[in-house]
Amino acid sequence: MISQPHAQLNLLTLPTAQRQVLLYLVREGPTSEAALARALNQEPDGLAATVAALQMRHAITIDATGRLCAELGRTRRRALPARLWPALQTASRLYSAQEIATLRTVVPILQFARARMGEFTDHGPGHVLRVKVFATQLGHVLGLTANEQHLLRAAALLHDVGNVVDRATHHVISQETVEKLAATDRLPFSRREAELVGLLCRWHRREYDPERCDELAGETVRTGLMASILRVADALDSDYRRVDYDDKFKRVLALFYPEEVPFLADLDTILGIRICCTPKLQLQIFVQPGTQAEQSFHIRALRKDVAETPLDCTIQVIECAPAPLSSRLARDVHARQAPLPAAQTDRPHAIIACPLDPHSVIMAALSRKHLFAAGHRVELLIFPDAADATSWLWRTELADREPSECAHLILIGDRPDADATSTLLAQVERWQNAGAQVTILNRHEANWGRLPHLLRQTAHAGNQVILGGDWAYFWGDQIDEADIFWGRIAALCTRDPVQSTVGLSSDEQTVSQGLLNAIYDHIASVRRAPTENVNWTTLITPLLERIATDDRGWFIDQASTFGPRYAVLPAAGQPTGKAMWFELTAPTAPHAVYWGLEAAIEARGRMPVRGICYRTPYAIATWSDSSAEDETNGGAVELLAINHWREEEATPIRLLYPPDIGPAPEGNECAIRVRLPTALAQQVVQLLIAACNEN
Repeated sequence: MISQPHAQLNLLTLPTAQRQVLLYLVREGPTSEAALARALNQEPDGLAATVAALQMRHAITIDATGRLCAELGRTRRRALPARLWPALQTASRLYSAQEIATLRTVVPILQFARARMGEFTDHGPGHVLRVKVFATQLGHVLGLTANEQHLLRAAALLHDVGNVVDRATHHVISQETVEKLAATDRLPFSRREAELVGLLCRWHRREYDPERCDELAGETVRTGLMASILRVADALDSDYRRVDYDDKFKRVLALFYPEEVPFLADLDTILGIRICCTPKLQLQIFVQPGTQAEQSFHIRALRKDVAETPLDCTIQVIECAPAPLSSRLARDVHARQAPLPAAQTDRPHAIIACPLDPHSVIMAALSRKHLFAAGHRVELLIFPDAADATSWLWRTELADREPSECAHLILIGDRPDADATSTLLAQVERWQNAGAQVTILNRHEANWGRLPHLLRQTAHAGNQVILGGDWAYFWGDQIDEADIFWGRIAALCTRDPVQSTVGLSSDEQTVSQGLLNAIYDHIASVRRAPTENVNWTTLITPLLERIATDDRGWFIDQASTFGPRYAVLPAAGQPTGKAMWFELTAPTAPHAVYWGLEAAIEARGRMPVRGICYRTPYAIATWSDSSAEDETNGGAVELLAINHWREEEATPIRLLYPPDIGPAPEGNECAIRVRLPTALAQQVVQLLIAACNEN
């Protein structure tokens, strides 16, 4: 078991300097004290004192070569101490080691349960991962502790495993299964953790005690509150993605299961659900035009589930307008791109800041459209999606601006950067104190830990934090069906299977490729003819206008060149069983390599079995990409690894990545990217290929 010093370590309460050192060593691996001082920009004397303090805490050791190593206190199951893993979650959007071990056990069970289910709604891996997202978001909003988040997230992943035996009593069977798996070391929980996680699984439906509290590792945990959150999170995953309800399926249902038709047709009318905090908690349900919300089975069920918990939240049902809003609005959007006449400059000034990635560009376009409709003058601030972008935004660009001149600041999709969080919170407070409304729209899970701080600062009316699935991160609630369409495109661009759409049309696939082609073309043109001051806003604004006016035809026209430009890899892959490895030269658009890997998987074809199962479901690309500093340390290699996002049987690539070598990768379940020292790259690739062929 874990030794006492590690069990007491809590990174969330460590001094900032100590936390930065330990997180760097966890992400990047063992390193010398001199290299660590350069990387963290710390004075050698100050760093030496920090290192000494961490050694006293038994948090780091020094190996035979003099390098500093993070001492995580792993058990033989490679589980992290309960108090350590939530802090490490801030280093990446991905899972902790405990969650990876949990998912390796859970995913095959859920895949089997999904295949056996007599019902037609999804209770498989996609459902539980979406529930985990909602539960995590609500947990941060409602101020759960690190231990409580740990228990809640585990329960979200495990709450439906009982479906493999029986639907009616699956909550009870889920509890028994958790305790059985933990007792046989197939889940990385202590006996006490397994008891609490199992109880949460049982309480996600039927009777429960919302006031109950328990003790874990000397800390009181609010079991009833966690169960309340899990019940609501489970109910929030109630939209069209839960069922592939097309006309052909409808006819089959009407023939064999006529009693299911109203239930599934009702689910199909719910276009999306998101969470809006002002800081009062509101659940927004977007439905198709003409939907009788009060007659909806699922909306009534959600209201009932919320009412049975002590959570203080309201439910707002919003009927989407038919697309487009009107031809007047489309013309108005174009008209407002020109400088406003002097008489109109008294309109409230809004700023939208977002990185140049496809998802954020769509969210900015939709937010801008609704701000125009609300009578705002809108200024765009678009910047490259670079590692230091968040730091630049908060420490330079927004810090140098006068907030009193802005009525509304909207921040979309800034990348996780733990070092910039304190600056972000200070700047948000400065803008709010000057009277500006601030809206945070961020899908990166690693940023959700700052939600309690942000919500405490939302004292001014109109400030917002918006959460939900990848489709939902835009400002405005008087939306139309075109907004939902573009939200689907945004989720599709993330290639995250948890957020994937059902009933994907060929038009949606083509529009997404046209958007990607246009964005990559802009990036490539700047790389070919670099200039010192690139005005990304000027380059990208025409794309935002076409999205806002729902100009799908233009994007469809752009898609024809996407494949030959960005979805073809210049080198042949080396197939090894279920995986292919491509060794590339440094690409002009590294983020486009994903699409080449996906095309390579598709080119090798599918297996002749039920569902979507590819013959070679995994693909890996590596290329040398070393800065001058990297070269002094032996060079660096970029690694991108994927499984096809539509693959239904293969274990997600994130769960196969070796957890104890080098830095943690970024990405999602089916696509990961990591920068490795050259000396480690070959070993990591071989271990990853071996894991792909063993699962």
